[in-house]
Amino acid sequence: MDQEKQYDAIIIGSGINALVAGAVMSIAGWQVLICERNDKPGGAIRTEQATLPGFTHEMLSSWHPLFVGGPAYAFLKDELDKRGLVYKNTEAPTGVICDDGSAILFTDSEKTSGEFARLSDKASWENMMGEFTPKLDLAFGLLGADLWHASSLKLARVARKRFGTRGLIATGAELLEPAQPWLDRQFKSPVSKALLAPWALHNGMGPDDAGSAFITKVISAAIAFGGMPVPIGGGVVLVDALISIIKDNAGDLLTNADVVKILIDKKKASGVELADGRTFMSQKAVLASTTPQVLYQKLLENNLVPAEIKSAANNFRYGRAAVQIHLALSEPPIWKNDPRMKDVAVVHVLDGVGSLSESVNAANRGYLPARPTIVVGQPCVVDPSRAPEGKSIIWIQLQENPQVIKGDLANEISKGDGSWSQEVLNSYADRILDQLGDQITNLKSATLAKIVLGPREIEAMNINLVGGDPYSGDCRIDQFAPWRPLTTATGHRTPVKKLWHIGASTHPGPGLGGGSGFIVAQKLTKKSLLRKILQK
Repeated sequence: MDQEKQYDAIIIGSGINALVAGAVMSIAGWQVLICERNDKPGGAIRTEQATLPGFTHEMLSSWHPLFVGGPAYAFLKDELDKRGLVYKNTEAPTGVICDDGSAILFTDSEKTSGEFARLSDKASWENMMGEFTPKLDLAFGLLGADLWHASSLKLARVARKRFGTRGLIATGAELLEPAQPWLDRQFKSPVSKALLAPWALHNGMGPDDAGSAFITKVISAAIAFGGMPVPIGGGVVLVDALISIIKDNAGDLLTNADVVKILIDKKKASGVELADGRTFMSQKAVLASTTPQVLYQKLLENNLVPAEIKSAANNFRYGRAAVQIHLALSEPPIWKNDPRMKDVAVVHVLDGVGSLSESVNAANRGYLPARPTIVVGQPCVVDPSRAPEGKSIIWIQLQENPQVIKGDLANEISKGDGSWSQEVLNSYADRILDQLGDQITNLKSATLAKIVLGPREIEAMNINLVGGDPYSGDCRIDQFAPWRPLTTATGHRTPVKKLWHIGASTHPGPGLGGGSGFIVAQKLTKKSLLRKILQK
């Protein structure tokens, strides 16, 4: 590749935020270079036939409801459609199996009301949706807004006009409520609570964390309205389509391109230097889809980082570790207690909200949970092409795991030196599969192949997932919204002009939505897009 080529923007990393930013800027006429340290692009989207030929697994992220329901997809949809991206959906996006029974959340509101009626919680669900639906635009607006731009104040003005001053103050308190007391107040049935509570986990929160009620409502409503879409053929199809937009507009992608330094000229970001010594220059912007530590401790020279930024980056915390298990099956799963689960995209298997709370708190304190929440993904329910005809796959995610192991609540697994050794990982995976086997009767007999990824393997796939944290940073309230990525509340801007910070470590956080990349790209190209429209 010609090192003399002048790019308008260089993006470090190739996850969903980087690719969305690159695509938006490319459409605006910018020439973009993506630099990816791995041998393949995609970040947390890793689609591979990892077990057996014909079985297509999403090794890390799998489900795309936040992307399909978000502003980045709406903006890019026509271009993505031209490049063959097709999403499929299901009317049974999520369900739960717990000690007290089972339930399914449908995209058909009448079916969902019927399900809650069976649990004596129909009025509770409908009241919750009735109260929260008028706030949905504000909720998604908060999660998708540039909180460091004056335009974000419009949300507060709209909320005040809609709810009044007292109502706005009450809404502020609602944003901070933990899920546990809200669920206990809102619903009678422990099954209803267990159906909704685990979704806070998918934003890195537990049911006792401040703000988890708000996140539970947002995700529950998003799923009820938008389902659980996936791209036909796997997430790699989305990655390829976004890269195609960039390349079709004179941009480039470099893999095996490990950026070790951001180049500075006259106190402005001017390019990047790779580990092999190559340098590439940019005229308008450098975007870093990295963790705060990588950006401020490795890529920038020490004298360019103010003391308060350096301190905030040093203090940035990472959350609980993830474990992923991928199974290739000779036949679809057979669910013992509720056969309807065979048609559900994502099933949470747990004892109840109490075990969820116990497992999160145990992991936060360094202990392996005895009865963790098992997230069972069934991609073939939505996209049958993920496995040969008549066969299936299971995607299992476990989010209540310590990064350093101090003990085991079940007193069965030795902590060893505290690391996720292969012995510890295999023993823990066996525990999970034994527990899941109580619900899926053919789990063992149908398993053709298995892959288990622990925190070490997950971080090796993506260095932004430090210690196996799938969300690139603890998402509790002091590291969320205006305080993400840093307590200095600088947002996506950095102390260096023309240098921007994006990725899951930044607002609006994780979730495979492309939010931070879209926010920054729109900010940078606003004039370019207007000029392009006027020239037509």
